[in-house]
Amino acid sequence: MNLVLNLIITLVLFSACRPSEITKEEITSIRDQNKETLTIFSEKILPKILGSEFKRVETGVDKDNQNEVHITYGSNSALTFNDPSEYRKVLTEYQSLVMLRIGYALNLHHFHRLSLSLSKPFFIQGEKNPETEIQEAEIFRTTISQLDLVKFFENHPKFDPYKSPKLGDKEWVSTTEEVQKHWKVELDEISRVKVE
Repeated sequence: MNLVLNLIITLVLFSACRPSEITKEEITSIRDQNKETLTIFSEKILPKILGSEFKRVETGVDKDNQNEVHITYGSNSALTFNDPSEYRKVLTEYQSLVMLRIGYALNLHHFHRLSLSLSKPFFIQGEKNPETEIQEAEIFRTTISQLDLVKFFENHPKFDPYKSPKLGDKEWVSTTEEVQKHWKVELDEISRVKVE
């Protein structure tokens, strides 16, 4: 019974947290006709991909003096429907999905790295103030080079990042693992989140 409940909760999470009902064909058409700068295009396309989860996009120079795109996204609710044992797995897989969706949309622009931050509101109980309040916190940040994203899509030309994964889909699991081999985890505070 517990396994069935976890599967249902995960299914609800992936369907409810799906960034948007946009197709690969629509993104390809918008991307291929674009003549805007990276920043202007990002501000136009990311709300279509992420919906209400889109928070902000910043472009700048990274530590290697190369162009970096930094995107922050996340739900606007402090509630979660994840089982504590599945919380990390679901968030990490979702980060992979979002990274591939954004990487595909931006891959005609030139940048060195894509940095993706997951930021969520949480119920925080302060030391000085025992009252619980809601504060937003960045809990997970990963970076990947544009070259790795380009190679991924060259190696998987039929892969559609805008199709929601199906539970237990072996192809999705292997794709997730492949993306995670290429990204660098810059910040990981997931273990500090207490899921109740």
